[in-house]
Amino acid sequence: MSENTYKPRNYRIVRHVTKNRILDIQDTLDIGKLRIEIVDFVEGQGAKLSLEHYAEPDALALVCHDILAGRLWEKYIEFKGTAQGEAVTSRVLVIERVEARNPVKVTVSRGPGKVMGQGAIQPLGKPEASLAMLLSEFDARRIAYTILRHLAAYEAANYHSRVAAGTRRPEAEQAPAPAAPAAVAPPAKPAPAPQAVPVAPAAQPAAPQPARRRAPAVETYWMAAERLGVPRQQAESILQGVDGDWGRAWSRLRALEQRQAERN
Repeated sequence: MSENTYKPRNYRIVRHVTKNRILDIQDTLDIGKLRIEIVDFVEGQGAKLSLEHYAEPDALALVCHDILAGRLWEKYIEFKGTAQGEAVTSRVLVIERVEARNPVKVTVSRGPGKVMGQGAIQPLGKPEASLAMLLSEFDARRIAYTILRHLAAYEAANYHSRVAAGTRRPEAEQAPAPAAPAAVAPPAKPAPAPQAVPVAPAAQPAAPQPARRRAPAVETYWMAAERLGVPRQQAESILQGVDGDWGRAWSRLRALEQRQAERN
């Protein structure tokens, strides 16, 4: 399989390749992380070593912002790891400035670790393996810019569903339903000449219809539920039954409104 047809396990945000190193940053935001992988390879022979680190997106975003802003900073260190029974593995990410032609250095290390208070994992002695990648100012800024764009796009695409899933009453974030477009009357036709018509007997007045509350031009889901007489608990149950999908919840309310109109 060629490089052009290969698809990684996670969505690749950005990749940087040198003569013998690959820096790959992937989207694992479904678990709240960004996967950073450095691969050491030999042309024609394949990979010799690969190390990965699952970074915190908010902290990495701040580092990317500082790189783009040209803000002075020296080193960012992030400790991660896994514990499986008695085996504890430490993973460390270091992003720093060094005195070199390519001054931004990204290092990923792996080695034995120990579990500290509240489950944090710290390195225990020297790492067993470590890989570094040196970036030019341009490449560092290019990678930082691409990461920030991806994070912004992810936030925008998932904002409302995350708010609905993470709050008890997300109605404050509910956008008002768009008002129905006004009906356009057809152009008036010229009135026909008056003709004498027989006077018909007066029709009996129609039976009075029960008055209904007129809906405002723009109303929220909760206002519609109140207008239809749907209890708050039932309205919340409808919203929970559709997993916080406002569109489907509105459809349920419209169905209730239509059934009430048919009964009337």
